[in-house]
Amino acid sequence: MSTIPVDVLQRALSAEHAAIYAYGVIAAQLAGQPRRDASAALDQHRARRDRLREYVIEGGAKPAEPDAAYQVPSPVLTPVAAQALAANVERLMALAYGDLVAAANDDLRGFAAHALADAAVRETGWGGQAPQFPGLVRPGVSPSPTP
Repeated sequence: MSTIPVDVLQRALSAEHAAIYAYGVIAAQLAGQPRRDASAALDQHRARRDRLREYVIEGGAKPAEPDAAYQVPSPVLTPVAAQALAANVERLMALAYGDLVAAANDDLRGFAAHALADAAVRETGWGGQAPQFPGLVRPGVSPSPTP
């Protein structure tokens, strides 16, 4: 692995720890396909957490450990609230992986870019609206002229 700031890796790892916790809260309020989607997301976040731990160790540091519990921004008592939390979790994951894309190179950058894209897609699947990346033109929308 190329040298990258371990603090950026640790922040992404800490974000994954929080996402794993949140998906337990989320899944408890869902049933049917949404619950299966939450379970799949939880599995994906666990796999990414494990890979980030490996990157941190390869970088010569001790991986950040999860907190005992995390505070969610609002009570999650309904499926709608659970899906809103899931969209928020994925937004935060996209931001963490965006920082990692900017700081990394080689295979770590590819890993982070894939995770960022996955989080953005998953956010929209939960009803969120992932921000448009700079320079990205949506079909049927003309880019605004630059001054």
